[in-house]
Amino acid sequence: MAEITVIPAKERTAEIVRTAAYARVSSDSQDQLNSFAAQIRYYTELLQNSSDTVFVDMYADQGITGTSATKRPEFQRLMSDCRKGKIDRVLTKSISRFGRNTPECLEAVRELKALGISVYFEKEDIDTAEVSTEMMLAIYSQFAQEESMSISRNCRTGVHKRMMDGTYKTASTPFGYDYIDGELQINPEKAEIVKQIFTWYVSGIGMNEIATRLNKLNVREEVWRRGTIHCILTNEKYIGDTLLQKTFTTDTLPYKGVINRREKEQYYVSGTHEPIIKKEMFDYVQKVLDKRYKSRGTVVEHSSFHSKIICGNCGSTFRRKGRKTCVYWVCRKHDESADNCKTRQIRETEFQSAFVRLWNKLQTHYKAILTPMLRQLETLSEREKSGNMQLANLRKEIAEIKQQIHMMTVLNSQGTLDGAYFKERTQELDRKLLTAQKQLRANLNDEESEQLDELRRLIGIFERAELIAEFNDIKFGQIVNKITVISETKIRFDLIGGIGFTKRIAR
Repeated sequence: MAEITVIPAKERTAEIVRTAAYARVSSDSQDQLNSFAAQIRYYTELLQNSSDTVFVDMYADQGITGTSATKRPEFQRLMSDCRKGKIDRVLTKSISRFGRNTPECLEAVRELKALGISVYFEKEDIDTAEVSTEMMLAIYSQFAQEESMSISRNCRTGVHKRMMDGTYKTASTPFGYDYIDGELQINPEKAEIVKQIFTWYVSGIGMNEIATRLNKLNVREEVWRRGTIHCILTNEKYIGDTLLQKTFTTDTLPYKGVINRREKEQYYVSGTHEPIIKKEMFDYVQKVLDKRYKSRGTVVEHSSFHSKIICGNCGSTFRRKGRKTCVYWVCRKHDESADNCKTRQIRETEFQSAFVRLWNKLQTHYKAILTPMLRQLETLSEREKSGNMQLANLRKEIAEIKQQIHMMTVLNSQGTLDGAYFKERTQELDRKLLTAQKQLRANLNDEESEQLDELRRLIGIFERAELIAEFNDIKFGQIVNKITVISETKIRFDLIGGIGFTKRIAR
């Protein structure tokens, strides 16, 4: 009979779980702004008796909305550290603190889960390490999103009510006025310039020429442009009236401010402040403007390309113009005179076709094109930061302060410290911690960090994207910062994340 030897099971060594905590406060009240250090102590105390847990860091966004992850720098830092393998587990008080945007909340949780990182929501007692909890998480985060949208709707209702009864106060101050004690008051010096602009235009001088004259006079620090003159000539505030809800915020997440092209009601309030221009002159200017635009032929509507097409030859922006047969874009300087710039006009359909080709190429090959680029930038960023002694010293100081807070909390919980001394000492450590963290953020390369975050966002877009057969305004706005016209047959798309792609166009 064969001899059987029992090999005893090897005793499993407990793994050290690197745990981080995330919190968000949505207002700038003093109580909430002071809660950062208090929450550090809370999570330190929560984890102090665990022999298999290490508290990595506290991530907290203060006075920031939860409806968009891109507007939460500490949340982005948390996700970045998770991607770098610094964290195994994330603790947060509730789903509403983690995020009020259901798609973004789920997207973040799924990404963390794919990285092997679990998230625990204390209030709801949901642990994403359990596969069955994702549906429950979706339900709770939908509740949080609905709560946020309900608050937003209530705020909008209040604004609309004040618009309807004429008590709404706009914070925008047009050139020629000063905003004093909640009222628009005429600035005599600037008001004379406004009057001169209207006088010039009525006498037949064009907007480009008016801008040129004002730039030569150096009447203000900013450069005068044709668009600036147009805004002044069409602004009803110069006759003492106010048109409310020229822009509005979209009803769906993420919220965006858009120009109101009669999609929403507007409210015209007469006599809200002292006028600079007589109504007769203002009405006459509107008639002249309307006549001149109609005489050009096709009336061109707003386009997603506005302010995004730049001339590679002279640096001017392109303007959109229409004919009966097509819409095209032309360099502003070339449009004024061919001697100013030799770059000729390009049909809008050429820009659209080039974008479709670019989108489909990236959607098919983003892993081979974008992912290696992200890895290289992350490596370079880490090398630069590790070689910066000032950053290293600040990180060391922060770690030492957190360790002191941890020790003070432990001693206080054991009854070793005097209560008054504990309070005084921890308040002093809190101040030092906040100062050191501000210095660290000030010394970090914010632009570089933003580039990495944008590149990660770009990759995330194409992970969920599909091929397109025709131009899509939303997709274009998601990824394109600007288009540079290199020549009549070549353009470059500059995308978020600082990446550029050159495309040829047909003529």
